[in-house]
Amino acid sequence: MIYGYIRVSTEKQSVKNQKFEIKEFSTRKSLHIDKWVAETVSSTKKWSERKLSSRMKKVSKGDVIIVSEISRLGRNLLQISSIVNYCMEKEVEIITVKEG
Repeated sequence: MIYGYIRVSTEKQSVKNQKFEIKEFSTRKSLHIDKWVAETVSSTKKWSERKLSSRMKKVSKGDVIIVSEISRLGRNLLQISSIVNYCMEKEVEIITVKEG
């Protein structure tokens, strides 16, 4: 299963740009997004308390999570590393559009 993950920090921000970038990327790579996960939450909030966490509990080996850029996963290196490590353990791939 391929998931598109979008996160904005405030209600004033729009998810449109991130969704557009992920859609464009997935079209170029001939990938189909099966499910979108979008949330409005500060990245300073623990990832275990975000929608991302509940989705991560449901991912399986071979699943893919696509984000527009790595900063959408977390605020700092420790938080991002924790998420990436979790995905590695479950054999789930993370693709970031901007970082390739």
